[in-house]
Amino acid sequence: MFKYLVSAFENTVQIPRFLRSLKIKMQIKQSKASTYGLILVLIVAALLRLYKVDQPFIDAVSWRQSDTATIADNFYQGNWNIFYPKVSWNGPGDQVVGYEFQTITYLAALLYRIVGHHDWVGRLIAIAFGVWGVFAFYQLVRRVWNGKHAVVGAAVLAVLPGSIYVDRSFLPDPVMLSLVITSTWLLVTYLQSDRLHYLILASLTGMLGFLTKVSGLIVVSIPMLYAIAAILSQKQRLRSKQLVLIIAAGSITVIPVIAYYVWAIYLSRTYPPYYAAAGEYWVWKFGLLHFLERYYFLPKLFSQLRWFWTLPIILLTLIGLFLRPPASQPSVSSQNSASQAPWLFHAWMLGFGLYYAIAAQGLVINTTNLNLANPAAAALTALSLMKIATWVNRVVGARTAFALMVAILLMVGGLGQRALHGFAFRPWAEDGYKLGLALRQISQPDDLVVTVAATPGDTVAVYYSQRRGWVFPPVNTWPETLIKLKDDEGIRLLEALMSKRADWFGFVKPQQFASGYPKLFSYIEQNFDRYLVKPEFVIYRIRA
Repeated sequence: MFKYLVSAFENTVQIPRFLRSLKIKMQIKQSKASTYGLILVLIVAALLRLYKVDQPFIDAVSWRQSDTATIADNFYQGNWNIFYPKVSWNGPGDQVVGYEFQTITYLAALLYRIVGHHDWVGRLIAIAFGVWGVFAFYQLVRRVWNGKHAVVGAAVLAVLPGSIYVDRSFLPDPVMLSLVITSTWLLVTYLQSDRLHYLILASLTGMLGFLTKVSGLIVVSIPMLYAIAAILSQKQRLRSKQLVLIIAAGSITVIPVIAYYVWAIYLSRTYPPYYAAAGEYWVWKFGLLHFLERYYFLPKLFSQLRWFWTLPIILLTLIGLFLRPPASQPSVSSQNSASQAPWLFHAWMLGFGLYYAIAAQGLVINTTNLNLANPAAAALTALSLMKIATWVNRVVGARTAFALMVAILLMVGGLGQRALHGFAFRPWAEDGYKLGLALRQISQPDDLVVTVAATPGDTVAVYYSQRRGWVFPPVNTWPETLIKLKDDEGIRLLEALMSKRADWFGFVKPQQFASGYPKLFSYIEQNFDRYLVKPEFVIYRIRA
């Protein structure tokens, strides 16, 4: 009898062992499938972003890219002090701007030394960070949810038109976003694993990301704080030494960011052109009534998101906001099932909502800033797609559910490519680019140029001229003259630039310029010498 009891006990014990072994094997199989899916997603993301990598900075955000490229060019020409970013579009001498920490421009200048001065260098840096951002986003979703949601979310982010648009632009935005995603992923990993080196890496990447663009701190601080509170409360460590370490790491992250942006404000008040980035964003500058009278720019926001996300993503994101997220599933090598932060991407969207509340005007004017909402949109879309796939799987089977998800992703990709080719990739500033190249050919290196591009304030012609000079109207007259440049004011501003020894004056779309500013055009005709006339632009030699 005793022998039979022992045998029965051993069999009973072996059953859960067998089940645990089977569960581990299933997890390994799912992990391999997720890895293969991730590799495919990253390849697709890279290919979509490498399209027209050698395109000059003439697309939809030409003004911001050529401005960024001017700073990189000044680093390359010998101004290697990263704390004094200099521009070339406000005349001779040191023209220092109060901009973000120059991560991408400094990297570009260093690479110019190795591979030469090419526009594709800046785009390639942005693309590399953008693709890394997709990888880091996958890891973050896998940590807070699971591998399946992570693959779907990464696929959405890879084909999202707004993400492609920003990730191939020579701007600080793709660098900032990839770094703050990485920092959030590393922070969650630390909270789940208690390994200190993850906290150190999270602090360093977060610091560089927030320095690169401070808007990342405004948005991502909300999901970071949520993750800390959610995971530590589950571990019952909200009053422990770990919380002290996190506070110390947060201070080390934020203090240099605050110090740098205080420095940037100082630069904008001390050096010409006395200009700081993002000055036109904030609700306190224009007043709350100004925002409310314009319905908080929500019609404009929806118009932008229609191509930036596409309508299917807008709909799926809204659905995802009201869905309960899945619980995280621990990997084979970790036991983080009791360390969850399932509402992290809802908190991320809340952070973006708070940012929109204080900076709505700037967000809809400068569309690239909407990229901060892309990770939340991709995660919430993945949540909606997985819920839909689960329901379809119960009704008609797994193959149909998988085919439906693929079809939706292809539709988003197709609509996105149509929007990108119809708007974002279009050569909006090609005339200014040609004007700049012509000025480079006919002028001497020390000559000063004055340019009027298709968009007021666009520095594309100055950048491609490789000369110093001014955009017209000059930056220190904004924003009033950007609204409507009057003839008499234009003449006065032009005479002021003549007194500063401007040598060349060029503008695009001659017929449009002549009809829009008849007195100013007549003054130019009478006092300047026509030098080069093309259908796209006209260049005048300014008399001494």
